[in-house]
Amino acid sequence: MVWVVEVGYKKDVTDPVGFLTKKEIDDLGIHGVKEVKSISTYTITGELGEEDVRKIGEELLSDNQIQVFGYRGVNVSKGLEHDVSDGWLVEVGFKPGVMDAVGQSTSKAIEILGIDSVDKVKTGNKFLIVGNISEDDVRKICKRLLVNNLIQGYRYQKIGGD
Repeated sequence: MVWVVEVGYKKDVTDPVGFLTKKEIDDLGIHGVKEVKSISTYTITGELGEEDVRKIGEELLSDNQIQVFGYRGVNVSKGLEHDVSDGWLVEVGFKPGVMDAVGQSTSKAIEILGIDSVDKVKTGNKFLIVGNISEDDVRKICKRLLVNNLIQGYRYQKIGGD
């Protein structure tokens, strides 16, 4: 079974990656971005139940003081709230064949938690870019700031707005 766990910052906590990304977007001369939210993603493959995934999210992948997590699998979903009415969602991940060191470390840490049924963990990132910018601006942000094109791929989609 495949589970996707997402980890983001609570609404009342500054998202350091999002904050710096917003400043870098401003430095590119792109105006109209109000906020950037970063979300770490973990795609976990193995014979895991929802209780295992909840334990992994609570005890390993998130800091419950400043972060929240959500997960989804077959017929199960406890998602993060993305209250974005106008913006873009960008997803960044490693290209096939590229070693994912964080994914491998996460897999070993899950074993240490006592869950030994994980086959593989792949990591990635999502960025919620809140504001009114063009698709060309999003592509520029991806190519100049968010993605190492040699080892990563990306996709994006418009959220809300017109």
